[in-house]
Amino acid sequence: MLIDHTNRRVLDVLESRDKASVVAYLAQGKASGLLAELEEVTTDMWDGYVVATKEVFGAAVRVTIDRFHVMKNFQEQLTNARRQIQRELAKDETQALKGTRWLWVTNWDNLNAEQQAQLTQLKERFPLLRALAEYRESLRQLFEDRAIADAATGAARLKAWIESARQAGLKGLDAFCRTLENWLDKIANYFVNRASNGRTEGFNHGLRNILWRAFGMTNFTHFRLRVLDRFGRLKNI
Repeated sequence: MLIDHTNRRVLDVLESRDKASVVAYLAQGKASGLLAELEEVTTDMWDGYVVATKEVFGAAVRVTIDRFHVMKNFQEQLTNARRQIQRELAKDETQALKGTRWLWVTNWDNLNAEQQAQLTQLKERFPLLRALAEYRESLRQLFEDRAIADAATGAARLKAWIESARQAGLKGLDAFCRTLENWLDKIANYFVNRASNGRTEGFNHGLRNILWRAFGMTNFTHFRLRVLDRFGRLKNI
């Protein structure tokens, strides 16, 4: 699914997400003028989208890795680290961590007083998990820092975070640090306009509703037309 964030609409739905399909669509959009004013593409960390954009537009279009996909990746690493640490604990300590994943991956401000108190106790009892959670929070605050207004500054701050995380020697951070390094320049592009794929998730929900109401659709052409009829119209700005 391709989204026009400026006009808050679905541009199109492709039958395949492979690079060739994306390149063909972008090239056609460029030739027709549909994408003549394109300045930035936000995407998840899938190389096919990034390579396709660069192949068609070169350096003329900024490619930004969606910050929420970055944090999602970190959440997964945090969960894996928690499970690994949990396997090395005594049985009573393992029991204390069961059912607490939500507390570790939820922003502090989104927890109620009781949940905050429970998480505070868990952090005191499990210092390694506390350190992981603190690195998660510091990364979230980095993305929220409005003082960072360009990619170069963002990249420098992310590099500092990576260096600190590696020095901490915490399980579960190495793989994520490698991910940050591999995509650093495109993740840092977020700080230019703070563009994200948040609206895309809303459209995804709408597409699932279409499938649900139709009890599933096996004809892609019919599905695409329904999506464009429902979500492809220009909105009043």
